[in-house]
Amino acid sequence: MSELDISPPEISVPKKGGFWKNLLMMILGTTISLSLTLATAALLEKRHREKDRRLSAMMVMSNIESFARTLDTRSERMAPNDSLCAWLLGMSLEDLELMPEKELADLIDEATFVATLNHDHTAENVFSNNIETWKNMGSVQFIDQVGSCFSAINGVEEQFNEWAMGVSNAKKEVNENPDNFEGSTIAMKCMHSDRVRAAMAAVHNRRCWLSYAADCLRFYNQGNMKAIGITEEEVMAYTNDREKQDEEESTPPSSQNYYTAPYKLDELTSLRHLTTRIEELKAEK
Repeated sequence: MSELDISPPEISVPKKGGFWKNLLMMILGTTISLSLTLATAALLEKRHREKDRRLSAMMVMSNIESFARTLDTRSERMAPNDSLCAWLLGMSLEDLELMPEKELADLIDEATFVATLNHDHTAENVFSNNIETWKNMGSVQFIDQVGSCFSAINGVEEQFNEWAMGVSNAKKEVNENPDNFEGSTIAMKCMHSDRVRAAMAAVHNRRCWLSYAADCLRFYNQGNMKAIGITEEEVMAYTNDREKQDEEESTPPSSQNYYTAPYKLDELTSLRHLTTRIEELKAEK
């Protein structure tokens, strides 16, 4: 009879300390994985904050540049007013008295028409009222300089609109109290009014002031760009893109497009035809 080979099963006895080693490796792996996750999240958050920081800075600096462009445009559009005011003030009251009332009144209205300034305060409100935006900027110098620029913008807007209202009120005073002024017609009474004449004389200075204010804003905005580390080329490109987008969007009709000036703008530079008209009126008299 052959002997049966019945051997006891082999039992794998874990080596001493194996459990703790496995546990340690598992904890270490979890820690490394968690650290990598947190590091990745922090990196993404940093990139997101940097993107928000640049976008916020770009918006406020673009807003400043846009207002500077508005001032340049307004100064250019006031050139015909400037020419007309200079012509009216250069003519004697006796010569102006020879002009038909409607013709002279139209000239005065054209010369003294000054629209108010209005700019979008959205970027300023977001920048000024959001403490998180301030924290994200990371530059106290940038925050201070941008705040100064917005204060200057509001000051220019307020002063110009106050002057524009004064021009309107000067003419309104004549219309409401005609007996207080010399002249046979309302138009001539306006030309006799010291306030109306002063308003006309101020048009040239206001035009120059608008251009000066625009260049000052650009000068200080360049300091903003240096403080935040964004180039002027980037700000200009961003502003151009925004303006292009605004132009492409549908806009309601502008009331100014429905009014025709009494004289062509290209004729207002010399105004010789008006002087000729005065001479003709003298001859007829």
